[in-house]
Amino acid sequence: MRRILLAALGACAVVFALAVPASAAPPPGTAQPSIIGGGDATETYSFMVALDNGCGGSLVAPQWIVTAHHCGNAYQGRIGSTQHDSGGEVGTIDNVTTNPGTDLTLMHLSQPAQSAPIRMADSNPAPGTSARLLGWGCLSWPSCQTPQTLQEIDLSVLDSGACAEGGGGAEDVCISGDYAHSACHGDSGGPAIVGSGGSWTLVGETHGPGDNGGECATSTLYTGIAQYRSWIDGQIGRLDGGTR
Repeated sequence: MRRILLAALGACAVVFALAVPASAAPPPGTAQPSIIGGGDATETYSFMVALDNGCGGSLVAPQWIVTAHHCGNAYQGRIGSTQHDSGGEVGTIDNVTTNPGTDLTLMHLSQPAQSAPIRMADSNPAPGTSARLLGWGCLSWPSCQTPQTLQEIDLSVLDSGACAEGGGGAEDVCISGDYAHSACHGDSGGPAIVGSGGSWTLVGETHGPGDNGGECATSTLYTGIAQYRSWIDGQIGRLDGGTR
């Protein structure tokens, strides 16, 4: 993932962006690429969001999407479809707010989505827990193909220290990976989830590689959701009167 300086994260703060770089971006109107080593989604994830800026996101309340700050702004998101450019419902984004000093952003929808949101974690999963990654990021790297269907892959939660080189803290979520199994460009902002079919919990938002030298095909650092639950709930209550 290329390194992007984020003024919002403080002077000289560096994030390894997973948004699709311009050199690998598909032509307008085509699908974004998918997770390395994954397969087509085995179910419809009502909370999964394909943002129009090439990133992913997760619907956590009827009018709120969790995504990555380094993704920048988006105008709309397609919610609850396994297809990047069709199906589900399309929501318009009218407000964006970021937790200062973090890569965590909330995007507010102008109208409540009909799709079911995902519940958010109150604590991080233990190392060794199986976690599922979802996204339309690159299928391989440095070549980058662009399947239309949402991809998923089941990997393992590592000790948070395993992603320290990528900038992870003790409350972030580190997910295993290697050359053949990994999140990649285009997966930024998307979810790491735990649970089973029809009963999922959001534990992380895709931030970047877990080391200080990789791009894709490595462990992946996810901004831990549990550590920011109070802030997320506060933002939802501030604008929506607590609707969740």
